Amino acid sequence: MIITFTVGNFLSLKDKYSLSFRAKKTDQSLPDSMFTSNEENLVKSIAVFGSNASGKSNLIKALAFVRNLVVNGLQQSLSGTIPVEPFVLSTTTEKEPSFFELEILSGENTFIYGFEVLPQRISREWLHQFPNKKVLFERTNQDFKINARYFKEGSTSAIKNTRENVLFLTVLASLNGEISKEVVDVIKKIQVIFGLERGQTLNYSFEKYAKDESYRSRMKDFLLQADVGIDDILSEEKQMTAEEFAKVAPPPLRDSIAAQIGNFFHRKLATVHQKYDGNGKSVGNVPFDFFKESDGTQQVFALSAPIINSLEEANLLVIDELDSSLHPLICRYLLKMFNSKEGNQKDAQLVFTTHDISLLDEDLLRRDQVWFTQKDRAGATELFSLADLGERSNLNFAKRYLEGRYGALPYVKLLEGME
Repeated sequence: MIITFTVGNFLSLKDKYSLSFRAKKTDQSLPDSMFTSNEENLVKSIAVFGSNASGKSNLIKALAFVRNLVVNGLQQSLSGTIPVEPFVLSTTTEKEPSFFELEILSGENTFIYGFEVLPQRISREWLHQFPNKKVLFERTNQDFKINARYFKEGSTSAIKNTRENVLFLTVLASLNGEISKEVVDVIKKIQVIFGLERGQTLNYSFEKYAKDESYRSRMKDFLLQADVGIDDILSEEKQMTAEEFAKVAPPPLRDSIAAQIGNFFHRKLATVHQKYDGNGKSVGNVPFDFFKESDGTQQVFALSAPIINSLEEANLLVIDELDSSLHPLICRYLLKMFNSKEGNQKDAQLVFTTHDISLLDEDLLRRDQVWFTQKDRAGATELFSLADLGERSNLNFAKRYLEGRYGALPYVKLLEGME
């Protein structure tokens, strides 16, 4: 589980900011939205609000960057450079390393793992363990300090096998280091879904629906609960040669596919709807091409498998633009699922960005679950929580947000002359 995530000098996030799942001790509202693990009280979900271009997506990209570098860093290191992007609107940061740190809860252990990175190399890296703070290792460029008593996996041979553009933690986990693998396994459980890149998510959900009976039944139930107006979903997958697949592929792809060697899979999804006579009586079913369904229906299906997986595996699910193509009531349904004891029995975590102010409801979100992003005059993103603003719990948060009391609102010049 993730307790806090800190990032600095990455994209629009110039200064260091921390997104925290720690529940405020003074807030006793919505107890089902919290859970306790290893004496830590944590909230189950976090909603991030803010205007367009305020940096909400950059916060999500920072989480995705950390997961990708930790999990896939060995393969990516072959390219030579690390795809990190510092804040470039300041001369003081554009050539400085980017900062990332995770506070992680794993069983009875708490770890603080972080690193600073430049495009050419890892400039700093550290791993600390609690309780009774133990510095397991610290790295400055290629200089490593290892706690020989508590971190035996940090051997000399592992150090020699760590290139300057690879994380030491990643190398140790690949060598089955017990502690390193424990930390990496938690980071692996961060699932990130971007609002404009849902193709991969849809492919994942199709795989689960077509090949996993337990997922299929739960995904159907999820769709029915979301009430998108369908009775069933039919899936079909047929293996073809390149020549056969080219015949059914879209015209722009046909020539390139036909020239390839190997097997291809033609997948079909169909939704099933009720058909009625003139008296409103059901007279059977009609199948529809899934991709002729509304964007909202496709979105709900695409998200269903990752959501079920998160709830089943106690993952951290991170969704950029949750409300994209989704009705506000469906967003509320998803949020209530994560915040409930019945729907979220394993204490999965959710972070999402949104413009849907109907979710700013004290009956739905605690103040420490509401976060905002806004940009200062220098173009740098600021991140802060509603709980840090000292707001009382009995206020209309959505109304006060639209009044500009929390900042994080767009400034539209045309509207100024229309008031």
